[in-house]
Amino acid sequence: MVPVIDGKELHFFCVGVYDGLAILQDRETGSYWNHITGECVYGPLKGKKMDSLLLGQMTAGQALERWPDLRLALSKQPLFRRLVIQPVMNWFGKFGIYPPGFKKTMVKRDHRLPDMMSGVGIMTGNVKKFYPIDAIEKSGGEVRDILDGRPVSISVDEDGFPDVNYEDTDDWEDVPQYLYTRWYGFALTYPGCEIYRESEEKKESSAS
Repeated sequence: MVPVIDGKELHFFCVGVYDGLAILQDRETGSYWNHITGECVYGPLKGKKMDSLLLGQMTAGQALERWPDLRLALSKQPLFRRLVIQPVMNWFGKFGIYPPGFKKTMVKRDHRLPDMMSGVGIMTGNVKKFYPIDAIEKSGGEVRDILDGRPVSISVDEDGFPDVNYEDTDDWEDVPQYLYTRWYGFALTYPGCEIYRESEEKKESSAS
């Protein structure tokens, strides 16, 4: 997100959890913001929206292979967090277990898929669609679809990081907004969103 509203730079911190997702607060006005959409949901700036930038994802190891002289910035964590809190959080995430009290923050869950299903969520002007990671893997690590009348490919690399591209352009900046997320987070952010099914690609292959 670009933390500038009406020409003024804002400074944010995570203030809590709402609908299973981190909620941000800016120090300047005390307003609350959705960290996925960049929209202000409560406070003096309600209705405002931050511009967002599409950034790729990779591991530190992948980055160092690509740029050997890269410097890594690591936040300094308190000893108790490094030795106790973080390992517990990693364990919850690895096995798809909700931390205590987490479900109580969710207003209305979407049961069409398991809450902790990982996948790629794509957001265009007219379409919000979720691509389960298992459907992508079953298709050999890549699926193709049509979004807003344009052909798009969704793939994951050997480390599980996603890549999304329109197939009708060579412009690397012409890419739909997407994120790698759990199903519950995407469904709660975009209620009623579409879900990619493996049969869709088979139908398209037959049509072409």
